[in-house]
Amino acid sequence: MNARVTMPFQQFAFEPAFKPLQLTEIVQHSKDADCNNLLLPMLAGLSQRSSWLVLLEPPKSLNKQRLQEAGVDLKRVWILRRDQRHGIDLLAQRALQAGTCHTLICWHQGASDDALVEQLKATEIASQTECLLVRTQR
Repeated sequence: MNARVTMPFQQFAFEPAFKPLQLTEIVQHSKDADCNNLLLPMLAGLSQRSSWLVLLEPPKSLNKQRLQEAGVDLKRVWILRRDQRHGIDLLAQRALQAGTCHTLICWHQGASDDALVEQLKATEIASQTECLLVRTQR
């Protein structure tokens, strides 16, 4: 005798647990100081992880050649720059929503980016992405 068991199909809704974004700020107290030399070894280490490192609006002095010379694996790095269609806040939001990067590093360029800072402080994400904000104190 063959017994046949049927079970009703149940949909299991997966709802990711959202948590506040872990935001760390580096405040540069002078525009004359170049903290990029301090960041380069950290960037090299972060680029060795298995997911993406996202650099959002890095200073022009952190070009690909300088990053490579510091040991940054450019195959694991996205460098995003704002344009007329994509503001810095939208780029940050999309990078965080994608959930494919382990670290997002943003450079605060001035008063026009203050909204980004507030947005990041209020952001909740479902991934393990960490965020580093580099800004010059005014």
